[in-house]
Amino acid sequence: MLIAVSAAADPYRYDDVRLGASFTRLANDLDFRDIHAAIAAQHEKQLAKPDLGRRGYGCARRDDPYADVACVSHDERVGSAETREIRLHFLDGVLQQFSITAEIRHFDAVMQALRERHGTPQQTEPAPAGGYPSAAWRNSESRIIAYGGKDLVFVSFELAGYAEAVKRKQGGGQPPECR
Repeated sequence: MLIAVSAAADPYRYDDVRLGASFTRLANDLDFRDIHAAIAAQHEKQLAKPDLGRRGYGCARRDDPYADVACVSHDERVGSAETREIRLHFLDGVLQQFSITAEIRHFDAVMQALRERHGTPQQTEPAPAGGYPSAAWRNSESRIIAYGGKDLVFVSFELAGYAEAVKRKQGGGQPPECR
């Protein structure tokens, strides 16, 4: 019983991408590469494509309130589905939000993978005419929202404090102590 309660309070994750993880930890685990350096090396060495490491994550610093660093991979899978991209947003050195995008033909496979990892969604919305249903999971630390659009299935994982971190950055407030 204690294990189930503890797991429900942990931030959501998908495989080894966990909300709340530090940039340093994920940079090591996922083998991040600076996208600008990788592209420069590609041109210099006349390579067919840039070296984005084992997992294919290219990262770049951002100057906006939603992320200090963003990383993107086009080489990941969700269950049996190929993704179009997985995008990670770090703010204050912590993974605050990440999203998974896949072609709409993979909607059922993506939703099945989410249910296998996170159980039955706490909230679902029926599909509109000709569309796809949406689902949401939430715990005290984070939330997941998944829905299908015209051409894509989109899943967003977000820490509970992400909106506050964005407001702090917009207002020039000081970030919390590094975790």
